[in-house]
Amino acid sequence: MKGTYMKYAVGVLCVVCVSVLVVACGDDEEAKEKVALMFVGHGEPAACQDGDKPITLADGTPFGPHATTLGVPEAFQYTEWAAAYEEIATAMTYVFPDLNENGTPHEVAIAPAGDVPAFFTWEAFHDSVYEHYNALEDYSPHNDVLKEHINSLNIEVEGAEVDVYTAFLDAVPRIPDVVYELTTNGEYKKLAVVPILLATSTHTQEVANFIHETAHMTAGMDVVVAEPFFEIPYMRTRLKNAVISMAKELRKSIPGTVGDKDIGVVLASHGTPYVPPFEEFGWQEDEIFSNLILTENLFHDEIAEDMPWMMHTGRMNFATPTIEDGLVAMKDMNKSHVMVIPSAFPTPAIHTMWDVANPSVGRAVLPGEGIVTHTRDSGLKVYYTSSGYADMPDGRQQFRTGLTFIAELAVIEVLQTNSAASP
Repeated sequence: MKGTYMKYAVGVLCVVCVSVLVVACGDDEEAKEKVALMFVGHGEPAACQDGDKPITLADGTPFGPHATTLGVPEAFQYTEWAAAYEEIATAMTYVFPDLNENGTPHEVAIAPAGDVPAFFTWEAFHDSVYEHYNALEDYSPHNDVLKEHINSLNIEVEGAEVDVYTAFLDAVPRIPDVVYELTTNGEYKKLAVVPILLATSTHTQEVANFIHETAHMTAGMDVVVAEPFFEIPYMRTRLKNAVISMAKELRKSIPGTVGDKDIGVVLASHGTPYVPPFEEFGWQEDEIFSNLILTENLFHDEIAEDMPWMMHTGRMNFATPTIEDGLVAMKDMNKSHVMVIPSAFPTPAIHTMWDVANPSVGRAVLPGEGIVTHTRDSGLKVYYTSSGYADMPDGRQQFRTGLTFIAELAVIEVLQTNSAASP
């Protein structure tokens, strides 16, 4: 991680520098510099079968092999699902750090050979993927919705002619594919990368690693990577407004006779098994780390200050408190109606349609269903939609305004970077 950022100019974007940098770009229309702007979304296969297709990257390098020590058949080792299986299995070794008790933590192999639980086989994982997609009519709108947001943006920076590209971490085209495309004809000397990611985490490390791995293609270019959303105050405020706006939309489905004191909100965040890179959290040198939970907590605290209802955090993956914990806590606080708001997900995805939907309302939920109401055995009424907060009318504007802001700052930053020309 450190080596990557020493080699590349990383965009630490701040509001105060905008006016100075815009002026520095100049007024000469004839001197516009071509800039490649690459948005990077998380991505996921649009249909489950897409994840089984072997991938070769655009420059001819193979994708994989993945999860060979986990028993993935060779025919699948170069596919998206094999990579996902390997990633989740690695995460499980942080949930069960030394499951086989041999003194070596985080061994990515099925127990007893490693620390991945015996129930998490390739076959079980693969079957679960198909089960989830089948419940969602074999379609995830995540990639298409992200592209729709990106295509709607109007990126204008004085002194620059900006061409927009889109890449995904867990779908095609991937970062190396897009880098290959935009470097083929040599027309760009500047590349601005904007991760559509919330916090410093394993995913932002993936972006940094891909940029490092494609250095042979970007040689001679200036490259700037923007910070994730939560690190940029302007964007964090836009997202906070979008989440609160979504809660207000769900509130309309609760009878007006129900007072705010009887209503609760569970903010459903992603969660992660990885600790921050500090010894006080138990982290050791060279271990995988993530600041996701810390930044999610700070974000939720900011939301709670402007929320008229009692709020509780519920995490989706590998961390506590769970979404179920949040719902139980609301019942214990005598709330009769609870809105579950996916605070970590601007767009619909498998996470919102399945992973958050199931503990919230007991089944998969499609975005087209709108707001779903479910009464739990305890009598608690739960309100949920699998749409992302950027799908709400106000949320969409908030999200796109923030995304434009980050993109234009990244372009301004790379225009001012001349590291490639340095000896």
